[in-house]
Amino acid sequence: MGLASKANVGVKAQLRSRFPRAFKNCDSLADARDAASAAREQAIAVIDGNVLIMAVPQRARTYDDYVAVLMSSLKQAIATALVTVVVFDEPDSLTKAKIQEQMKRDHSRASASVACSQDLVRVPTTDAYSKRDIEAADDVQALVRHRPTRQRFIDEVAMDVLKKLTAQIDRWSLSGHTGGHLLFDGIDPRGADRPFSEKRDPQVVGSSDEAVAAFRRETKIGEGDLKLAWHGRGARAGALQDGLLANLKLNMAVTIDTDSFAIELIEEARRAADANVSPCNTVLCMRERAQKRGREDDREAHYLCCDVALLHDQVQRHMWGISASPSPLEQRAAMTLMVGGWVLCGCDYVDAVKPLRADVVFEAVPEVVRRPATLARMQAAWAGDRAALQQLERPLQELMTTCCSRLSDMPKVRKTNLLALRSVDSSVLKRASWVAAYWNSVEHSGNLEDCGFFIPYSQ
Repeated sequence: MGLASKANVGVKAQLRSRFPRAFKNCDSLADARDAASAAREQAIAVIDGNVLIMAVPQRARTYDDYVAVLMSSLKQAIATALVTVVVFDEPDSLTKAKIQEQMKRDHSRASASVACSQDLVRVPTTDAYSKRDIEAADDVQALVRHRPTRQRFIDEVAMDVLKKLTAQIDRWSLSGHTGGHLLFDGIDPRGADRPFSEKRDPQVVGSSDEAVAAFRRETKIGEGDLKLAWHGRGARAGALQDGLLANLKLNMAVTIDTDSFAIELIEEARRAADANVSPCNTVLCMRERAQKRGREDDREAHYLCCDVALLHDQVQRHMWGISASPSPLEQRAAMTLMVGGWVLCGCDYVDAVKPLRADVVFEAVPEVVRRPATLARMQAAWAGDRAALQQLERPLQELMTTCCSRLSDMPKVRKTNLLALRSVDSSVLKRASWVAAYWNSVEHSGNLEDCGFFIPYSQ
C-alpha cells in the first residue's frame, strides 16, 4: 500500500536519508509522545483502523481471541493519549479511483488463491450473516479477508470493543484517573444486528457524547488516509478553542501507509497560510516490523516517528535553498509538485513510469520550482475546478523532462525508457493530476474517465 518503496531510492527511504533530524525510532506510542514533550492530557492518537484490523495475528481465529487482541492494542493507545480515534474506510463513499484499485488488487489475489470446496469453509461469503454465524465460524479471519463480509464483522467487533473499553474508561475515572475518550470513525452502531436488507450507515461512535460531538462531521470521507488528515486538522482547530481539545499539543497519526507522508506534508504546507497558528504539532507514527535475521542490524518492532513540521521545513529548504523566502502559496504548490513526482514513481493510483526514481525527483524539483508559471499552474490542484486539472499536466511533464536529463547521465538506464519518460502518456499525467488534487483534500468524483481512470474488471 502507498507510495513505491524501493530500497534506498523509494520515497520513504529518501526522506529518512536526506532529512534524518525529522525522524526518530520509538519503542511505543508513549515513547513517541514523551519524545515530543507532551503529557497524556495533551495528546490525541488517530489510528488507521484498517491497519489495526489487518495486524491482528492469524492465530486469533475465534471471535473472542480477535476481540482480545484489539482490546490489548487499544488499551495501550488509550493509556497514551487523552483522545484515541480509530478511522476506517467507508466503501460506499470511496472514490471510483480507489474502487478500481481495490478491484485490481482483489482480481490479483483471486487468481493466486487456492480453490477449495465450500463444504470445508464454515464462514459466510456475503454480507447476510448474524452474530450466531460469527460465533460458529471456524476462522473469523476469513470474514476480514473477504471484502463482501468484512464491514459487518468490523462493525460488530468495533461496537463490542467500544462497549468493553468504555466500561474500562469509566473504572479509571471512578478511581480518580483521567479516563480518556475512544472514538471509531466509520462504524455502523448496529453491528451484526443490522437487518440484511438495510445499507450500512457508518458514523462516528464513541465512549462519550462530548468526544463524538467534537469530531462529528456532515461530509462523508471514504478513505481512511484522508480521515487521518481530517482529524489532525480538527485537533489543531480544537487546540485554539475552549473545550475537550483545548490543551492539545500533539497529534499522533498512526499508520503504515506511506501515502501519509505525501498527505501530511501537503497539509503542513497548507497550514503555512493559516493566520492562527495552532500549538498542536503532528507526528506521523509508522509501525515497523521486527527484523530478526541473525545480523548486527536486527531490531524489535517499533515506531518510526516523523515530526511533520520539521520534515516540511527541511523539504522546503531543499527545494528553495537557504536564502529564498517563498510565499505560502508557492510552498504549497512546490510541495504538491514534489508529491506529483512521487506519485509518478508509483502508488496505488498510478503505475510507476519507468525508469523514474524518487531520488531523481528530489534532485529535479528544485530546478523546476524556480519557474513562476509552473507554480502558478500547480495551484489548480486545490482550486476545485475539474476542468482546470489539465493545467497540472504541463508542470508534471516539465518535471519528468528534467528527471530524464538527470537519468541520462546515470549508468544502466535504457535509452528507450528515457524516451517514454520524456513524453509520458496523457492518461498517466491525468491520473497523477487527480491524485495531486485528492491529496489536497479536493476530490473530483463521478465518472473519472476524463481523469484517466477506467474500470477494468466487472463489478
